Amino acid sequence: MPDAKDHTSISERLTAEDIVIIVAIVLTLLMTPLLTALWFLEKPILIPPPVISVFLGIAVSALLYRFLGGIDKASFTLGALKVTGSAAILIGLSWWLNGELEKYLPQPSPAYPKFNLSSDVNPNAESWYAVDTDTGRPVHLEFKSHQQAHPAPSEAQLNALRKSRHLSLTEQKGSLLVVSKDSQRIVGQLANEEISKLGYHNGVDIKLKPYRVESFGATQEIDFSVHLPFTVSTNGFSENYTRFSIKSKLDGRTLLEDAILLRGAKIFKHSDKYYLISVIQLNHAPEDVEPYAKFYIAEISIDYV
Repeated sequence: MPDAKDHTSISERLTAEDIVIIVAIVLTLLMTPLLTALWFLEKPILIPPPVISVFLGIAVSALLYRFLGGIDKASFTLGALKVTGSAAILIGLSWWLNGELEKYLPQPSPAYPKFNLSSDVNPNAESWYAVDTDTGRPVHLEFKSHQQAHPAPSEAQLNALRKSRHLSLTEQKGSLLVVSKDSQRIVGQLANEEISKLGYHNGVDIKLKPYRVESFGATQEIDFSVHLPFTVSTNGFSENYTRFSIKSKLDGRTLLEDAILLRGAKIFKHSDKYYLISVIQLNHAPEDVEPYAKFYIAEISIDYV
């Protein structure tokens, strides 16, 4: 093992020039990985490869020149340029390392101009929204490069806006078109059936499907027709009223109990159908026969046009 004397003799043999060269070698060797590491930061600092390769070339050429026996016979030729010695090592190594480092140099992100959706767009972003071409529904816009977005309005917001718009109906080739009065833009098509559901019609056609007339005593039940789902019963006569009730054939339940004055009529609904019941003739106090009332029943058919 070398003793303290050996260490002392080595340090004594180092000149001031040697110490400067050693410091330069250490610094330039450290600079190479440190400058390269700056490329891979979250926000990279792209030091050019030629700068990093020169630092490493300085370290290697200084090491060879001072401590590894010299480099007198080394040479580097580039076209008409030919250098020898330390300069050849420095230039040659820097040339080679520059080409290797360029393979790993990150590509800088393209620079985008600053963008403000509110001020850089005409018309103002508050006055429009984007829609899907197939469904017409609002879509959300994102400008990722500028970290901005244009959110789609909700259906509640749109409905509030639409309530203030005035629309009109126009007929075109048998179809009802909904048109915006402000812009004459076609909003959509409306089926005739939809208008009928709301009770808006050009006209109403009413038809009666009559059944036979029957004569009733003061208390009597009669089945007018097998096609009717109910029977009719009289519940007595008093003054000018004919009291009656209508019962379901299915379960005997009373569907209607009422009275008709003189030769009046009533309309009632059962199973989505409307019926007219009328007393067309009556005599509640005859002298030679029993009291009677003649009922007329008809099914009402309504067609909306």
